[in-house]
Amino acid sequence: MELKDITDKNRIAWNAVMPYHQRVKKQEWDRNFHQPGYIIQQEPELSKLKELVIAGKSIIHLCCNNGRELLSLKNMEAAYCLGVDISEAAIMDAKGRASNCNIDVEYLRSDVYDLGKEYSEQFDLVYMTIGGLVWLPDIQRLFAIVNRLLKPGGEFFIYDSHPFTNILPWDGDTDTKIEISQPYFHPEAWEWSDGMDYYGGAEYEAPVHYEFTYTLSEIMMALIDNKIEIKFMGEYEKDISCGFEWLQQRNMKLPLSYILIGQKQKDINDGDKTNKPGRSTNSRI
Repeated sequence: MELKDITDKNRIAWNAVMPYHQRVKKQEWDRNFHQPGYIIQQEPELSKLKELVIAGKSIIHLCCNNGRELLSLKNMEAAYCLGVDISEAAIMDAKGRASNCNIDVEYLRSDVYDLGKEYSEQFDLVYMTIGGLVWLPDIQRLFAIVNRLLKPGGEFFIYDSHPFTNILPWDGDTDTKIEISQPYFHPEAWEWSDGMDYYGGAEYEAPVHYEFTYTLSEIMMALIDNKIEIKFMGEYEKDISCGFEWLQQRNMKLPLSYILIGQKQKDINDGDKTNKPGRSTNSRI
C-alpha cells in the first residue's frame, strides 16, 4: 500500500472520531483556554519545555490534533506558532478554539509528508506529542522533514507513549494477571477497525486505519540519520495514553512515556544550506 493511501485512510478515521472527542471534552477545553495564560502541559513535560525557553521562538506542532498544546505554547510567550494536522475536523476545532479564546496561532490542514519548501528552516522548535508518531508510515522520511523545517541549531521535542507499552494489554483487556499481549518488534502496519474514542469510549462504526509501532532504537536512529543530535532522553512512569490506568493503580514502576529532545546539527560548511534526507530503510509502507 502506498504512503498516501495509508495517511488518507487515517485522515478519514480521525475525522470520524473527532465529534465524539468534542462531545466529551470541548466545553472543558474551551473553558480552560478562556483563562488568560492557561497551560495544559503537565510534569514532566512542562519542566523540559521551560528548559528550552519557549518565549520568542517560532514553533511548528506536527500532528497537532485539536491544537490545544500549541495554544499553551503561545501562552508561554512563543512567537509564531503553526499547528499541522491531516484531519479537517481537528483543524476546524483548533481554529475555532483559537479564535474564540483570542489566542494568536495558525493551523494548517495538511499531511505532514506534504509540507512545502516554504516552511524550510523557519522554526526554532518542531514539537510532537502523544499519539502522533504511530500514524506515520515512514519515520525516516518524517525526520528528514523535521530536519528541513528546523533552523540550524533548532530543536525537536517529542513527548509520547513509551514503545514498551506496545506489548501490554490496554485497560479492560486484562484481569489481575500481567501478561505480554503484543510483540515489541513489529515492522508491519497494524490494521484496525476499532473505535478511537479514548475519552468517552463511544462505540461507533470506525473506518479502517493503520498504526505503526516504532522501537526506541528506530526513533533514535532515524533522528541521527537525519542529522538531529539527541540532547536528552527521559523515561517516565506516567501514562499519557488513557490506556494503562490499571498499571498506574498497581504502581508497577514501568516505563509508560518518554521525552526525547534533539538538535539539528549545523552544517560544517556555512555556505552549504542543503539538507540531505537520511536512509529510508525503516519505511513501514
